[in-house]
Amino acid sequence: MAKVKSHEINSKERYKIIGNFFDIIANLKSKKEVVDFFVGLLTPSENLMVARRIQIAQLLIEGESYETIKNKLKVSFQTITKTERWLHSEDENYNSWLAKCLKIKPSKNNREIEKENLLDRYSHHRFIKNLLK
Repeated sequence: MAKVKSHEINSKERYKIIGNFFDIIANLKSKKEVVDFFVGLLTPSENLMVARRIQIAQLLIEGESYETIKNKLKVSFQTITKTERWLHSEDENYNSWLAKCLKIKPSKNNREIEKENLLDRYSHHRFIKNLLK
């Protein structure tokens, strides 16, 4: 898919497109639906990039230094900085909610996913399934 230049899309249309995307996500009812949706939508590389930013955010919340995060996750200072800006981009309620969400460790019951889904159909996505076990 070609890269989209957001400044070339009318702000009203951009708002509508993004709103539709979030409506779809909000209507997903189970973890399986969420996983199937994102695995089907994003490439393995895109899934990994999003997951990596969540890891960076978790380490920042835990108080790790930029240098430690850079060496541990093999990411750039720019990616760490962008992620930290995201963590501190809204009001206090948002920050505490986000920190709470990022600290949650999934329980074994939450990690169970049916055997036949998109993760089984595409061999290059099996690494994600292994992460969910």
